[in-house]
Amino acid sequence: MVFPLYVLCILLLSARAASAEGLSISRLKGESGTHYSYFRKNDLAVGWGVKRPDRGDKAVMLSIPAAFTTTSGGVVGIYAINGKVHNRRAISKPIGGALIIEDGDFKIFPTKKGAVFSDAFVSSLKKRKATLFQQFQIVVDGTPASFKDKKRYQMRALVQFKAKTDKGVIESKEEISFLTFNRDLAGLGVVNALYTDMGAWDEGWYRDPQSGRVVTIGNDRSATEKQSNWLYFYK
Repeated sequence: MVFPLYVLCILLLSARAASAEGLSISRLKGESGTHYSYFRKNDLAVGWGVKRPDRGDKAVMLSIPAAFTTTSGGVVGIYAINGKVHNRRAISKPIGGALIIEDGDFKIFPTKKGAVFSDAFVSSLKKRKATLFQQFQIVVDGTPASFKDKKRYQMRALVQFKAKTDKGVIESKEEISFLTFNRDLAGLGVVNALYTDMGAWDEGWYRDPQSGRVVTIGNDRSATEKQSNWLYFYK
């Protein structure tokens, strides 16, 4: 039996041991023909905050901009860092997804136009010392989300495959539309995906697992100094 290339990529990813150590990088090809890089976190922990990660810190293996940035340089939407909640009254209803981090792992979930952020939920963030931010959820339970925006950008997203340990960041090589990106992710087997800030704010980096060399990612990189928040994988 002959399998399409994108199916083979899924099989190879699924075959990896859940106990794999450190960052691993795979090349994927979507149903659209678009080429992607998959930065799988494996046993690395996940963090998010408003302090730029230091490229010289060898414990940090990947860093990317995550939530949107306001014109005044703040984080768009409600967010929390280790249980301390910010922007409680600035919930973004149009941004329909969020990411929560607990014990070094992340979960992507829909916000139901902000309705999920009840007083009880926000209080639980404090008790759990959880970290959270808002962003577009572009794949929900295996279904690609619909977007009216047809412009083409280099795309990047946090992703979770069916296996709970199969999580990481997928980035496109080419500039594509949300429609193409969302459908490709679902076709590759992604169950939930959260967009991360791109365009002029797209500069990120990873530490090569073999050489330890820092590699810059993001094609535009024209507003790096205006980034306000970062998601990172660390040892």
